[in-house]
Amino acid sequence: MLANMRETAVLILTLLSATSVNAYRWFNWEFDVTCEATDYVVPASEAELAAFLKHEHPKGSFIKAVGNGHGLSNLTTCVDVSTTDRDSYILSLSKLRDIKFGHNNTVTFGAGWDLVDIVPELIARKLQPANLCSERVQNFIGAATTGTHGTGKNLGNIASNILAFRVVDAAGNIHVINNETDPDGLKAFKISLGALGIVTEVTLQAEPLQFIKRTTEVVQASANVTEQAALIKKYAEQHDRINIAGPTYSWDDTKQEWEILPTFTLMYWEPTDVTGVYNCSTNFCSNGCGDCSNNSFCYDLAPYSISVPPAGVCSRAFMGQIEHFVPLEQLESASIDYTNLQLSHTDKLKGLANSVAVYEYRFIHGDDAFLSPANTYNLPANSSGIFAAITITYIPTYNEYEALWAYTDTLGTFVSELGAKHNVRPHWNKNSVFNLTYAQTAYPHVDKWLDIEAKYDPKCQFANRFVVDHLDIERCQDIVPTAVPTLLVKA
Repeated sequence: MLANMRETAVLILTLLSATSVNAYRWFNWEFDVTCEATDYVVPASEAELAAFLKHEHPKGSFIKAVGNGHGLSNLTTCVDVSTTDRDSYILSLSKLRDIKFGHNNTVTFGAGWDLVDIVPELIARKLQPANLCSERVQNFIGAATTGTHGTGKNLGNIASNILAFRVVDAAGNIHVINNETDPDGLKAFKISLGALGIVTEVTLQAEPLQFIKRTTEVVQASANVTEQAALIKKYAEQHDRINIAGPTYSWDDTKQEWEILPTFTLMYWEPTDVTGVYNCSTNFCSNGCGDCSNNSFCYDLAPYSISVPPAGVCSRAFMGQIEHFVPLEQLESASIDYTNLQLSHTDKLKGLANSVAVYEYRFIHGDDAFLSPANTYNLPANSSGIFAAITITYIPTYNEYEALWAYTDTLGTFVSELGAKHNVRPHWNKNSVFNLTYAQTAYPHVDKWLDIEAKYDPKCQFANRFVVDHLDIERCQDIVPTAVPTLLVKA
């Protein structure tokens, strides 16, 4: 009966009013974030989704749409049923896979498409996304609406190329949102955090398919933090589309301190006239999983040179990670401050199963989405409008919760210590700690986003503690439980 119940919303509505159901436990991709829901709902169509939401709206049931759980924060965690007397559902849109190709390289497709599947569909039409992240394991909507990006000073994040949305609000009403019908709504839904409404379809501006050359270059690191920052700035200036993987600090168990490794890796992409060559596709170095220790180059279709399929994801182990966007003009000074702050936490990590601390630098063009980490609203008039994304990743030698919690605590201090100085905007789906006061500076139109959130979800059914706490949503404070269930991770 449960299997059939998950097939159609009509049967879901019938059974939910008549019987109790078994709980469904959700995990993120690393199995270090989890929640227990009343059930797992998989509507077969937008109409079935709307019917389900209309049924649950009077009860105020919590609804959390999830993709593939590819995140490192509690952003997509459902409200755990052990903390509330309301029902709480995990919602999958995996069956919404319609696709239509339009004029001027546009494509409209349902929310069920994952990146690994939608990219070949575009390639078959000699199209490609303008930008991609390093891994094609995410659901497209999940990746786009949380601010996922690739690298390229002239390229925006994935959401910046979305032209329109179809959305179902908490009451089951369907909305079409584009620049003509609702310009502010478009800017809000591009980075919706799963809290504004259920996105069922998007229209994407694609571009003609291209071949591209990828070069991997191993360079010398410097143990001097100031010199290292100058090197990063120099390499960033040399290429428009570059990923700087490093420096890397290895944990010395004997000394109980970090020691910098002697080299780090540059990876950059350039246009090419070479076609018909496909030798980047099986080299997963673009995700740090292949042999990245030697100088090399390859050619391939741009999506396959930039991003790896699930087979190229070499680890799903625990990690602590922040990714902070800073204006490009502050790259060098921010690099110094971030490294010094990270190294100052060494004493707090002693005695743990530390392996490495890895830095990564990518670059992204700014945009106008209200909650985009690359929004340009508070930049000075003479700014380039380009952001450097600084990532720090702690990786333990094995999946140790004590280490994971320590990483979460120490990385959680970076916004309070350096946020105001460097105009920092954290990646939403990685470790972050801030509140509405900070958000109003980093995201000057957050109040417009909150107005739209209240319109589409008046009963806070799509909210969770992550969104409520980060944005101080007052009307949701007494609705979304503050109680913490017994989880695998520290609250």
